[in-house]
Amino acid sequence: MQQTVTAKELKNHTGEVLRRVRGGATVVITNRGRPVAVLAPPSGVLQGLAGEPSTLQEIWADISATLAACEPGEPSWQQAMAKARGRR
Repeated sequence: MQQTVTAKELKNHTGEVLRRVRGGATVVITNRGRPVAVLAPPSGVLQGLAGEPSTLQEIWADISATLAACEPGEPSWQQAMAKARGRR
């Protein structure tokens, strides 16, 4: 079930909104009538990724495996940051 609350309503009723989310609701947060964020139960968000890992441990293992398979472009992170910032 999806619901919408304004940023002001979230500020004034955070506990109530979190109870709804804990109960399974997805809440869209709006600011000046435009959606800016979505609050959803973590299990719903992770399970909603079809074919993707469903736990944080699986996600981290997937990230680690991907990083391990990549060739380093720079000898150190400092050099990579300098290059990304255009200082080389």
